[in-house]
Amino acid sequence: MSEPTTATVPQTSPADALASPPKSIGRFTILNEIGRGSYGVVYAANDPVLAREVAIKIIPLSREEKFRTQMEASFLREAKSAGGMSHPSIVTIYDAGKTESLAYIAMERLHGQDLHEYLASGNRMSPRQAAAMMMRVADAIHYANKRGLVHRDIKPSNIFLSRDLKPKLLDFGTALAPVPEVAQRGTRHLVGTPNYMSPEQANGESLDARSDIFSLGTILYELLAGRRAFDGRTIDETLDQVLAATPKSVDRIRPETPPALVEIVRKAMARDPAARYQKAAELRNALADFVDGSRAPSSETAAVPRSDGTEAETARRRIAPRAVIGSVAVLVAAVILYFALWPQQTLPPPQAAVPVPVIPPLPAPVIEPEKPATPDANAVAEAKAAEAKAAAKRRAEQSAQAVAPPRDGMVSLAVTPWGEVVVNGTPRGVSPPLTQFALPPGVHTIEVRNGAAQPFVARVEVRPGETISLQHRF
Repeated sequence: MSEPTTATVPQTSPADALASPPKSIGRFTILNEIGRGSYGVVYAANDPVLAREVAIKIIPLSREEKFRTQMEASFLREAKSAGGMSHPSIVTIYDAGKTESLAYIAMERLHGQDLHEYLASGNRMSPRQAAAMMMRVADAIHYANKRGLVHRDIKPSNIFLSRDLKPKLLDFGTALAPVPEVAQRGTRHLVGTPNYMSPEQANGESLDARSDIFSLGTILYELLAGRRAFDGRTIDETLDQVLAATPKSVDRIRPETPPALVEIVRKAMARDPAARYQKAAELRNALADFVDGSRAPSSETAAVPRSDGTEAETARRRIAPRAVIGSVAVLVAAVILYFALWPQQTLPPPQAAVPVPVIPPLPAPVIEPEKPATPDANAVAEAKAAEAKAAAKRRAEQSAQAVAPPRDGMVSLAVTPWGEVVVNGTPRGVSPPLTQFALPPGVHTIEVRNGAAQPFVARVEVRPGETISLQHRF
């Protein structure tokens, strides 16, 4: 099912007005069409100045002055909003501009598919995969919210998945109209996609970051339950569900869903904004706690996580002592039961002592001193040859040991909520899911990056066969 977006629009869709692509726009040479929506078309293009392929989103400007001014202002506002951000989970904007008939934005060229296409193809994520992916999206939303931006149209088709399933958030401000101060139901003045709107957005009220949090909750619900939380036959029926209906709990649809994720979805989708997570960072941290909590510690010497003051951290502190006491009690009971069921051994009956006869000692034998043997020349030569052969063998073994490559060491990572790992200047992946990797003995520089946050840098000395544990929370 498609994802309709409601807004004030002219009778003819701008995308329909662009029947064939222009040969060029600005300095960019158009290559081919890669996507089409209600408000514009996306083309692959070549940037001859920087010699790289980009994606260009083009919107034909309406001939009606009212809609032309609205589209132009909103489209360029999107370019300004997204262009001022630098985050690994937000698409990068390179350039923007307009002609007499078109407005355009040039952005990084992505390869993969959006989340809507991914799910429509029958793909599914495990609970941990869904939590890890949405954790990155929540971090991107927190980054935008801190800069005064509310996305207002978070939906699966605006979350692009690269080939390794890393998300990129698209379309900041692409609703093409500001949220009206007074909105009437049925006038289609709403901005956003009804299936993923917050109740206050569906009611035409003013919005803040908590509206984006509700939308994130509806997407996580869909990833876990395999169906949308709100999905009426018409836009108005869907809006009615958003305003009044309570979706069936995820665990009633998929009983195997971890209770922690069920609670995260419930809180993110609370009808009252005051009952939700108040910041996207809180949702991000809750998902990070679930992702980290589902992973067993790599060793007993792993670093102890810092307390961030969240409810999840407090709950872990309360539960840990109880878990230890319970484990000890189970162990003691098992030992008692083991010895209680051990078969009793029967000792043999005592026997009468039997006298042992006394045997007198034999006289010591008389040993005559041996005469020194006359050395045999052949025997001496053979002995020397054998000794030389053994020495040569020992030297060969020592030489082989000297040139044998030393064993690698291991580095164990615990990064919250996530970070891009770079070792000695070479990218190694994103943690999580990357939690452990091998390094040859020696001194190495490990850097973990998370968007605009201060990177974590560690210089470690790796020894053969040893494991070094690193932990950092952004």
